[in-house]
Amino acid sequence: MSEIIEKFEPLFNPRSITFIGASASPEKWGSIILSHIITGGFRGKVYPINPREKEILGLRTYPDVEALPEPPDLAIFVIPSSQIPSVLEDCARKGIKAGIVITAGFAEVGAEGEKLQQEIVRIARESGMILVGPNCFGIISRPCSLSTTMPPLYPKQGPFAILSQSGNVAVTIAHKLIDKDFGISRLISYGNEADLHCEDYLEYLAEDTETKVILSYVEGFKDGRKFFEIAKKVTRRKPIVMLKVGYTAAGARAARSHTSALAGSDTTFDAACKQTGIIRARSVDEMSDIGVALLNQPLPKGKRVGILTAGGGLGVLAADACAYAGLNVAHLPEDTIGELNALLPPWWNHDNPVDLAAGAFGTDAVKAIEALLRCHSIDGMILLNLIVALPINIGVLFRDDLASGSVPQEKLRAFEDGMGQLFDQLMALVTKYDKPIIIATELESENIDVKAKKMAGQKGLAYYTQPDRAALVFSRLAQYAEYLRNLSPCSPSAP
Repeated sequence: MSEIIEKFEPLFNPRSITFIGASASPEKWGSIILSHIITGGFRGKVYPINPREKEILGLRTYPDVEALPEPPDLAIFVIPSSQIPSVLEDCARKGIKAGIVITAGFAEVGAEGEKLQQEIVRIARESGMILVGPNCFGIISRPCSLSTTMPPLYPKQGPFAILSQSGNVAVTIAHKLIDKDFGISRLISYGNEADLHCEDYLEYLAEDTETKVILSYVEGFKDGRKFFEIAKKVTRRKPIVMLKVGYTAAGARAARSHTSALAGSDTTFDAACKQTGIIRARSVDEMSDIGVALLNQPLPKGKRVGILTAGGGLGVLAADACAYAGLNVAHLPEDTIGELNALLPPWWNHDNPVDLAAGAFGTDAVKAIEALLRCHSIDGMILLNLIVALPINIGVLFRDDLASGSVPQEKLRAFEDGMGQLFDQLMALVTKYDKPIIIATELESENIDVKAKKMAGQKGLAYYTQPDRAALVFSRLAQYAEYLRNLSPCSPSAP
């Protein structure tokens, strides 16, 4: 076990926890959060502390930390901020190695709160304890089924880590992933980052075998230089998609009052992203879009994109979006045009974007996709109007039913089977040519789109509804790929 993994083991894989501030009143956070720990199925022992109750939520309670039968690995604090220093000292004497301070009322409220925050940091560091927070939503660690968050949130285990200064934003990101049927490895809401800072968690997540992609929301940095150095190391191993706020004067003021964060210069942060390989997102939707594509799609070798559409207008929208995102809508070489001539009607446009011109469906559409992937002038694809590539009998019948506003269950099942077969074909092509396929399509029914998105995610594909989202995602994959290519091949950290 590495030093950083060992340091965080009591936090992310505790064998036992003590809950300080447990309450028998169901409307209080001391009851609500404790119930989430129980409902989430935490696999270790739970020791609630309440000096007035014998039992809470079926668990035996203890009057104080000293009375606990063993030193727990992790302490969770849901008591008034003024009481935390003395109880934290009790935890230090007991030998507890990690703590989560959910309570607010520290540096974010002014000078007195800042003094209180400095005191808990002093106690923790002198005793060798690590602290999350204060002023945070808590954490989720799926390998041990631990959920200490304020809202009830029990995602399945998966490859995404969520690292967020804001608890609400962390939960929003989690819901975006859950809606796409993806799971989470760790969720960390770290609030004021009094002891542990953003870069400390990044350093851990770089070595966490459960985490493949890191999604991060930040309001500011405590130690910009340290963050810069650690981020450079992490992005060589795993992608970081980061949403940095406070890039306006109003946002910077809000960040200061929210988590006491100093937002810093947006221009400086942009430069840091380019130098460290961080992929910057401008919204939560954008962050989850990019993260999903990074999970299973290969990184493109360059910025040359092929676009295949079953309608000229969508192709124009996609071409504009790609150019705006810094991509190159490549011209097709003669050999690729020759391949497409054998598949498409004579009136097709003979250029990129390739418009199927209402003349190729099913197998021929899939062959056209392969012809573009095989093209040496193209680094990856954006695929529009997915329905035309379905097995032709399913695609035509389903399109007619959508137009009537009703899809019989047997046809819906046939559609889902056909879509699954198509996604398998597309992923086989992705693997064969080592080039990404980004899907952007609407199926004229929100429910059907949700099903298709989930199925695409399960198969490893990135699926969006609009061309501009697909173009942005492709551009971010290309940006990250370029960063990795530019790393010195002599560097021991380079992949």
